[in-house]
Amino acid sequence: MNTASLLVKARRAREKEHRLKPSLRLKTIGDIRAFIRDKGLVSTLVGNELPSLIGAILGKPWKPTGRGFTSWLDWWNVQVSGHRIAYWLRELSKDKDVIEMRIFRDTKTLVSSKLWPVMDPIVEHYHKLASDHRILSTFEWRIMDVLEEKGPTRTDKLRITLQLTGKTNTAPFHRSLVKLESLGLIVGYEDPKPERHLHANIWRLWPQAFTERSNKGSPSYEKALEDLLQCTIEAAVLVPEKEVADWFRWNDCLLEAKEALVSSGKALRAGRFLLATTVA
Repeated sequence: MNTASLLVKARRAREKEHRLKPSLRLKTIGDIRAFIRDKGLVSTLVGNELPSLIGAILGKPWKPTGRGFTSWLDWWNVQVSGHRIAYWLRELSKDKDVIEMRIFRDTKTLVSSKLWPVMDPIVEHYHKLASDHRILSTFEWRIMDVLEEKGPTRTDKLRITLQLTGKTNTAPFHRSLVKLESLGLIVGYEDPKPERHLHANIWRLWPQAFTERSNKGSPSYEKALEDLLQCTIEAAVLVPEKEVADWFRWNDCLLEAKEALVSSGKALRAGRFLLATTVA
C-alpha cells in the first residue's frame, strides 16, 4: 500500500477508534470506562493527538472557541447514565482503575491502570534524578518532602504547610505542581468531601497512588519508555512524527525509543507521520 492510501486508511481508523461519528459515540459510563481501559491514555478535553473523552461522548470532534466558557456548554450538560458529563469527570478522577495526570503535553490525561506498571520505572527514574538534585528546584523538592512526610494533602493545606499563602506565591506554587505532575512524581484527585463551595485537589506521591508493584521486577527505564511510547502511538493511531518530541517531559531517550519502535515494526512510518500497526 502506498503512503497516500495508508494515510487515508489511518485517518478513517482514527475516526473510528476515537469514536468521532454519532453512531460510535460513548453512551454510558460503562462505555466510558471501557474506552479509557482499552486506549490506556485518553485526553480529558481536546487539543492533542490522544483520543478525546469529550469528542468520544459527543461522537464528533470538539474544540473550545472564542466564546470562552460558553463553548463548554456544547458538552457540559450532556447526560451520560443519568448524570452530566461534568459529574462523571469528577467521578473518574476517583476511579480505582484510572489516575488523572498531566504526563502528556502537561494536559489533563486519564491513565488506565494497565499502563501503571509501564509508567512506574519511568517515574522511579525521574525520582532518582530528583533525589540527586539534578532536575528539581529546592521549592519543588520541598513539596515532595511535605507529601512524603504527611501523606496525601489538599492544595490549601499544602500551601499553609509550605508557608506560601500570599498572592505572590500562587503562580509559582501552581507551576511547580504542574511540573511535578507532568513528571508523574505527584498525582492529584478532587477532594470527595470538600467544605461548601470549595473544590480542591488532594495531592500524593506516585508510590502512594500505585501500590501494587510486582515481585517479578520492573522493566528498565529505556524499555518502559519504549512501551509507553508504543501505547501512546496506538491510542493516537496517526501522529505527525515531529510532535513526538514534545509529548512528555520524560524526554531522555524518547527519540531513541521512537526509532527502536519503527525499526522493530511496532510503529509504522508513512511520510512525515507515525501510525499504529493496527492500521496496516
